Amino acid sequence: MKTLFQLFILVFLSNLISNAQSDRTLITAEMKENIILYNSKINEVIERNTLNGFKIIKEEKLPIRSDIDMVVILPLYAGDWYHFSFVGDPSAQKIKATLFLEGFGDLVQDRIIVRRENEFWTEFSFLCPQSGNYELTLYQKSDISRPLSYLTVFKKEDLIETRTE
Repeated sequence: MKTLFQLFILVFLSNLISNAQSDRTLITAEMKENIILYNSKINEVIERNTLNGFKIIKEEKLPIRSDIDMVVILPLYAGDWYHFSFVGDPSAQKIKATLFLEGFGDLVQDRIIVRRENEFWTEFSFLCPQSGNYELTLYQKSDISRPLSYLTVFKKEDLIETRTE
């Protein structure tokens, strides 16, 4: 009986291992190209915005799922100038970002045009009118269940204060 049980466990584990190996996704040439485009766009956005006087205050590879909104809570402060950059998977059909504050509603939507060809990123700037915990809602529609996703939040270092009299 003990030998039969050990044989059953051995067959079960063997099946499990062979299924796991057959389920491995092969990295195609298109996937490799998408990774190169993705990394290149992230580097371009960071370089451009840091040259324009912005400092990175948050950057993160996001565990986003295709066709599901992801909310990131961000504490923002009145009078500060922020710039948001969301780089998605180059194979994505749609990328969207919306900034929201309870009591104000949608303050910023990244774009009005529903679809732009060959754009897998979005970015926008925001001069914060009121301090609070803002909700940045990110959305990506892709054929991949867990598409590439990278968020960078910048803050302008030296704002020029103006005086009104």
